[in-house]
Amino acid sequence: MTDDVIPARGQYTEQAREQRLDWLRTRTGVPLASAGVTTIEAQTLTGNLENFAGSVEVPVGLAGPLLFNGEAVTGSVVAPLATTEGALIASAARGSRALTMAGGVSTRVLSQRMNRAPVFEFADLASAALFGRWIEEHRAELSAQVRLVSRYARLADVDLYQIGRLVHVRFAYETEDAAGQNMTTAATWQICRWVSETLATDDRLRPLHVMLEGNMSSDKKVSAVSMLAGRGIRVTAECVIPGAVVASVLKTSTAAIVKAHNLALLGGQQGGMLGYGINAANIIAALFTATGQDIASVHESGVSIMSLRAEGEDLLASILLPNLVAGTVGGGTALPHQRDWLSSLGCAGAGGVRRFAEIVAGFALALDVSTGAAMASGQFADAHRRLGRSKHVPWLRIDDFDRSFLQKAWKTRDTIAEVRPHLRLSGDGITSELGALGERRKFTGLLPLNVRFQDSELDVIAKVKARAEEVIAGIGQVASLCGPEVGQAWERWGAGSEFSGTHKRELAVYRRDEPELTGLLPRCYGVVEEDEREAYVVFMERLPATEVTWDRGHIDRVLQAITPVHAAWLGRGEELTWLHRDAGENHLVKARELWEALARYNAAELPELMDATRLAGVLQISADAEFWTQELAAMPHTLVHNDFNPRNVSLTEHRVVAYDWELADVNVPQRDVAEFLAFTLTPSATIADVDHHLAVHAAALGTRADWRRAYQLALHELVLTRLQLYLAAHTHREFTFLPGVVHTAFHLLGLEQNRTVG
Repeated sequence: MTDDVIPARGQYTEQAREQRLDWLRTRTGVPLASAGVTTIEAQTLTGNLENFAGSVEVPVGLAGPLLFNGEAVTGSVVAPLATTEGALIASAARGSRALTMAGGVSTRVLSQRMNRAPVFEFADLASAALFGRWIEEHRAELSAQVRLVSRYARLADVDLYQIGRLVHVRFAYETEDAAGQNMTTAATWQICRWVSETLATDDRLRPLHVMLEGNMSSDKKVSAVSMLAGRGIRVTAECVIPGAVVASVLKTSTAAIVKAHNLALLGGQQGGMLGYGINAANIIAALFTATGQDIASVHESGVSIMSLRAEGEDLLASILLPNLVAGTVGGGTALPHQRDWLSSLGCAGAGGVRRFAEIVAGFALALDVSTGAAMASGQFADAHRRLGRSKHVPWLRIDDFDRSFLQKAWKTRDTIAEVRPHLRLSGDGITSELGALGERRKFTGLLPLNVRFQDSELDVIAKVKARAEEVIAGIGQVASLCGPEVGQAWERWGAGSEFSGTHKRELAVYRRDEPELTGLLPRCYGVVEEDEREAYVVFMERLPATEVTWDRGHIDRVLQAITPVHAAWLGRGEELTWLHRDAGENHLVKARELWEALARYNAAELPELMDATRLAGVLQISADAEFWTQELAAMPHTLVHNDFNPRNVSLTEHRVVAYDWELADVNVPQRDVAEFLAFTLTPSATIADVDHHLAVHAAALGTRADWRRAYQLALHELVLTRLQLYLAAHTHREFTFLPGVVHTAFHLLGLEQNRTVG
């Protein structure tokens, strides 16, 4: 066997698969480690695939629920979407919510056709025309031929197109629950064979040449004839969305979305677009991939005709998919993973294709409505914005983390012999995720490394930081999804927020050598700061995973652990210029528009967490900020962690470690206390509990000056700013810890308000 012949052809065994994979490894020199693992059994792929070598895992996310009032589907449906396109599922989910709040989407299958179009060539024009009449006269016989090869296909229509001596015959079949391409090919082949045999002795009608497909069926291609005459399933969906839902969920107005639609419709006509839609193909591709459809049929299936028009203040939205080529039996629908997802939709097997088609149409409409709203309100541009750069940046890659790179940054004189990156990467919290949103093209996050020396080895973590501008842009993308009020407010005030300078701030903290600080930090082995590469890295110890049930003793221990840091700089806040932090209480006052926009949005979206009473309280705190921030500014400031909660603390029997210092700030020390108590106490905490922890912290610092008042004002700041940002993000990315924190924070705020009144 030569290197140019794929081995084990036609064999469906695991041994044959491994043989092919080894052959490809040898041929390409690529290890193909991931290809070695697959859950698909080779013997199940007969008829689906040749030369099986491995599989590609595509992540499946859930969109919905979407309420249907269809002919074949009623009730609430959740769609499994296989995709790697960020924000697709979030947008489909938002559209689903809007349509569901409007009372649901109405759907109906209008027809089902699958085509095959052979071409017949004749000696002259007259013979071709005569053949056309002969075909029309023998419809019954043609139908009988179809029944010889298929129990399911039914010849529904025959269309003739003569071009000179050629006659293209477009046979249209109904194929029940199968997509039908193979079924109709077999049926048409039988018809062509019968026609040739029947006319073999007729000199006037005998075709000179027959080709099974003359390209007029438009198989896997977009065409006008398919849109008009039908190919696949013709299915439609519509919904009337109240203006109030357009405003509250889609964050725009009916007038704005209709205007944007009309502008884009003209552009599509000018560009020669066939049909008009926004991105129905996204839903179709994602559902096709998840459920075992013929993915190549996405091209023709993705054609759509979408309509948006105003009915008073309400929005009438409809979509037509004229060429949805799909089935619920045969092909890839029988494979185990695909069968499971198809079953989750209630569509697997016979009788499921009309339901499946209506589900596709409903979710396609949901996505197009959401995307249309995003384009009308500017959210689309915000969500896809990239940071401009004046020149190419040679960003860090994972393979840059070699021996020489670490040796240059390593604090000690130990000679590094080898560096081995671990395969698995993990994120480092909310800030890292936001940075990845702001710039998806570069590597950031946590990279575990095994560093080997001559006589020892060490497991370390390389924390690769996103630039502050990328974090701010990532928050801007989330803010844009919260509507124009929040999005525009962040656009104006985000750059001056506490997230400015985060990439250099944490590096500055790890460079300090004060024992009060190094005693609380993870051990730092080195720092990299290269502006030209946008490379900001901390090499630190790999901390063990810890789980703590937070009781009074644990809380006290952590508060006492951070006290030396607070004490070291207490009253010396002006010396902390190395923190790369410019904003402060004054920015909090200037950005009042942002905090109030966030609070109103959160109250509308999360009334269970931000009810009317809490909203009124937050708005009052914002209105009074000009006064209480002056009081706060006059109090002794120090270095604070500013993200001090159990998510960033490691507590073991012998040690307390606080990490993730990118938000480190200059503030009253009670800022860390307020946040830590909000995360570790519960809504059943009493004034006595709070007084105890405040006393522990104050005693460790050796002062009580304005202690409770500074704590109260720190709570004001926490609830007004960070908590509102968390809540807004929670509407798009669930934080399981957040509901408890929110309830506790407002409870603690209430305790202090009652104390003041009393």
